[in-house]
Amino acid sequence: MDCKCEYLFGGDILSLTGLTGFENSLAFDENGSTSAKGVHIAKDNNKIIGVADAAESSTDSVWEIGIDVMEEDRNARLGTHLVRGLTKELLARNIISFYSTSITNIGSQMVASRCGDISLWVDTFGTILDGSSVYNDMIKGLSLAFAE
Repeated sequence: MDCKCEYLFGGDILSLTGLTGFENSLAFDENGSTSAKGVHIAKDNNKIIGVADAAESSTDSVWEIGIDVMEEDRNARLGTHLVRGLTKELLARNIISFYSTSITNIGSQMVASRCGDISLWVDTFGTILDGSSVYNDMIKGLSLAFAE
C-alpha cells in the first residue's frame, strides 16, 4: 500500500473536525471537540484511510491508543503501522501508551500483538438489556439456547 502518513498533536488535530468513519479512534462531539491529544493518519490520494489516536487516560503521561482503518483498506497491516508509529512518537515525548480492544475484536487483537503489546487485563462490563446494546443479538441467542 502506497500512502502518506503524518502526525498531528494538540490544536492541529482540530483540522480533522468533521471527519467521519473513524469513531473507534477519533470522534468529535457536537461542539467540534475531541479527547484525542495525538493522531497518526494515513492518506491515499489525500483521502484519509486510517487513523490512530491517543487520548489521556488517568494522567497526562499515560495515553490510550485507538485505531480505525477504512474497511476496504484493512488486512494490509496499515493499522499496525499507524499504532506502532504513534507508540514510538509518544515514547519519544515521554508518554506511555496502552492499547485496549474488545475481547470479541480479533482483528484489533492481531494489531496489538503485531505491535508487541501484551494482554494485561480483560475488562467486562454490564449492559442495559433494553435492546439498545451492541450485544443484543448475541444475548437473544444465548437466551434461546438456555431456554431449550
